[in-house]
Amino acid sequence: MAYGINPEERYSYGEVSDENRREFLKALGVVAGGAVAGATLDDLRTEVSSGATEGLAEMGQAVQEGLTGTLDEALLTEQLAALEGSFGMLSELEAMGVPEQDASAYQELTTAAWAINDHLSEVGFFASAEANLPAFTADHIEQTTRQLLHINALPATLSEVGFSEQEQTALVVNIVNAREQLSWWMKTPAYPPADAVDDGVVHEYVAPLHQRAAEGSLLWIDGLDHFLWQREPLITGEMIDRGLWDVKSMLGGYYLLASAARDLAAGDIADDHLTTLTTASTALMIIAQEFLIGDVVRITDEKRAPRTPASD
Repeated sequence: MAYGINPEERYSYGEVSDENRREFLKALGVVAGGAVAGATLDDLRTEVSSGATEGLAEMGQAVQEGLTGTLDEALLTEQLAALEGSFGMLSELEAMGVPEQDASAYQELTTAAWAINDHLSEVGFFASAEANLPAFTADHIEQTTRQLLHINALPATLSEVGFSEQEQTALVVNIVNAREQLSWWMKTPAYPPADAVDDGVVHEYVAPLHQRAAEGSLLWIDGLDHFLWQREPLITGEMIDRGLWDVKSMLGGYYLLASAARDLAAGDIADDHLTTLTTASTALMIIAQEFLIGDVVRITDEKRAPRTPASD
């Protein structure tokens, strides 16, 4: 599965075009048939086989065995219920547009996710995931995406937080169609050390891959209150709409990750599903924050709101 170019042209904002569907299927080795714009997960499932899962199961078992603490099912269940409420606030943010000065509307979306994040970090979940799961290679993206389409828990979990069938499909299609962004994210040990090259890193100060994706998403969301207010004259309705899809995608990824961890705490998740959902949820958070930068943060002259003529 070769990496493509111009991934921004293949990103789906809640709806999957026929072109994006074809690109997705082509990347998975499927020759698309007739036009099926707005395909659902069920439609894609009939065209994409699940593939082998043995290696995924071994990885998932290793992630569980690599934990240094005990996952707290009660804590995760409580915070997941709180995180579910954040999705209901997105329509209010859409109606609000640009936040007022000193607002915290976007920050309030992430309160429960930060509590989950602290717990996952404390029990070594992120460190174990990085140690036992591959980085985002072409083969791993393909294998886990094939499996993802056939996990019934995926649509059930996303439906809990208000993702429509079209939006669920867009999330899965984006994992493959925006795979170029995923390839840029490496495991911490893969980065060159600071004492070897000028732009190297001090490994002990760099969080594990999956933790960087999760915390990066939450930090981007937290910063939007001030960022949008500060740049109100430049912000357009389209930027708000696209930014909210990116935010919803990040929160959806986090909800999937936390749900998998909760099910692991309860002993209610298959090893191969743990691998697949951990990988897919992390991918969603990476992709959405990469696109948030282009959709909202980097404001070009072509994209910005029209200038208001100076009064006489």
